[in-house]
Amino acid sequence: MKNYPQLIARLRQQIEELTDRLGALEQEWESFEAQQRLRQTYISSREILELLATRCGRTGSMASIKRWADEGHLGQVVEEREAFPLLAGKQGKKRHLYPRADVFRFLYQKGWLHPRYDVLDRVLLKVGEDVKWAVITAVNAREADSIDQLFVYQAQLEASGEVIEEIAENALLSASNTEATAMADPS
Repeated sequence: MKNYPQLIARLRQQIEELTDRLGALEQEWESFEAQQRLRQTYISSREILELLATRCGRTGSMASIKRWADEGHLGQVVEEREAFPLLAGKQGKKRHLYPRADVFRFLYQKGWLHPRYDVLDRVLLKVGEDVKWAVITAVNAREADSIDQLFVYQAQLEASGEVIEEIAENALLSASNTEATAMADPS
C-alpha cells in the first residue's frame, strides 16, 4: 500500500522548490533582457572600426580608438564584463564599450560619418505598406543610439507633393536599388 501523505508531502515540497527556482529564473531573465537593451546603447572598439570601414571606407586602429577614449572624445568608458555580467560570454581581453551617441557625435564632428542621402536625391520612401517616390529636401543630424537614427530626413512625395518630416534613414531606399524600383513600379 502506498503512503499517500508522504507522497503528497514530497510532491508539495518539490512544487515549492520548483516555484522558487522558476521565480529566480524569471528574475534573471528580466535582468538579462534589461542588460541586452542597455548594451544596445553602447558600441565596442571593434564595432567602431567596422562602422568606419562600412560607412566611410576608412581603416582605423585600436590604438586610435584608445587615444580618442583617453582624450575623452568617446564618452564614459565601460568594461563589458563588469557592466553586463549576464551577457559576457567571451573569454580573453577586456572589452571596452563606449556610449553610441557620444561615438556617433565624435565621428560626425570629425567628418567621418555622412548621411547616405543628400538634398535633392531621389529615393523610395516606405509609407506603411506602400513604397513611394520622393525627393530629399533636408537632412539633419541628431543624438542617436542607432546609426539609422543619426540622420533624419525631410522628403517631398513626387506624386502628391506632401512633405514628410523626421524620416529615419532605414525608411529610405536608393533609387538605384533595382528591387526597390521594382516594388515602386509595378509595370
